[in-house]
Amino acid sequence: MKTEKTVNLGYRYRLYPTKDQQQILNHQMFIYNQAYNICLNLWHKENSKNKDLPKELKKYRSAVSYDRVVKRALRLRKISFSTVVTQQARMNFLKATKKAFSKETIALRLKAIENAKTSKEKAKAFNLGMPTFKSSRDIFQSFNWNNQGYRIIDDINNNPRFRNLRLLKSNFQFRYHRELPKDYKLSSITISKDSTGYFVSFGIEFTKQIDLAVSSDNLDISKSIGIDLNAYNIAVSNNVDFIAEQNISSVSMNHLIDNGATNRKGLKYKVGSLVLLRKQSRRVLKELETSKKNKTKFKLGSNHRKTQSKINKLTKKISNQKNDLYHKISTALTNKFDLIAVEDLKTKNMSKSSKGNEIVHGKKVKQKSGLNRTILNASFYQFVSMIQYKQTMLNDKLFVKVNPQYTSQELLSS
Repeated sequence: MKTEKTVNLGYRYRLYPTKDQQQILNHQMFIYNQAYNICLNLWHKENSKNKDLPKELKKYRSAVSYDRVVKRALRLRKISFSTVVTQQARMNFLKATKKAFSKETIALRLKAIENAKTSKEKAKAFNLGMPTFKSSRDIFQSFNWNNQGYRIIDDINNNPRFRNLRLLKSNFQFRYHRELPKDYKLSSITISKDSTGYFVSFGIEFTKQIDLAVSSDNLDISKSIGIDLNAYNIAVSNNVDFIAEQNISSVSMNHLIDNGATNRKGLKYKVGSLVLLRKQSRRVLKELETSKKNKTKFKLGSNHRKTQSKINKLTKKISNQKNDLYHKISTALTNKFDLIAVEDLKTKNMSKSSKGNEIVHGKKVKQKSGLNRTILNASFYQFVSMIQYKQTMLNDKLFVKVNPQYTSQELLSS
């Protein structure tokens, strides 16, 4: 029996702006950061005033008041801005403050404060989950736009691979590598930038046809699979040779899927990338020594920025390879199986440092740090999240997290 399901998803495309368009986007990202920082500064002042006052005398700013102050501050500095961008920055800031004082975040903060042993750890614990100032020097920059004042223009010169996004009185070309669903509703637009270029993300809502919603009553047990996550492969309880047949990833012994960690490790630690990393270390140490000796400001040159740009691009390439492979594996598994059971791994606990602190010193720190890097590079949480939303939200199938205790075993018949 076919049913309809409302789905919310994000579709991300690569932008190809001209130099003039890059200046427009960079300016809007700067405005977004400034508006967010002004709101945060006002919020800190408000908290300091209300700190010692009784509850009935405490005063809090309205959303309109935040907008008014932001606009006045930008006009005094003679900076041109779009009201949509400043309002979106204010909305995101208020969401961040609300999240900072949610029950879950407060519980995590109290637990961190309780476990903190040194003054440095306590200071970090007190600020856990709190909104922080945004720097325009960070590699990743973005700004949000609402669902008005935009238009997607179809084929450019009859080329179906590209589309134009009409925004900010300019046409931004983007690579249309996958179709948007029919009759979708746009909820938000995010323009972002990282070390590799510019991107546009559309937050959309659409209706999807589900052939059969799987439940415990109509479950076919032969279409179920258990997944055990390891550093270099994904062990499964069912035959998954179809993944190798589809040229997604290699499969050994019918149930071990290569997660691409070996290839990514080879790319990360190849001779060329190691040379770049050593160059950066020498430059930083040399400049640090010079600044201490001459009592000058710590400042790195253009060569450092160029080398860092190469390292960032390599890191992003490795990340993209992992995302692409994990998406392909998770899609193949969720299309094939009606029930997927995965270990409920606590990556944060698994990758805790054994260094210790000033009071209690750790043991075998180097060995544990190497293991932690391997665990974090495998990105267990990312893969499980992909499986979960594709299995439940997109396909209305069953997904279960199980206790990881005693799962990494194989029974051998005598």
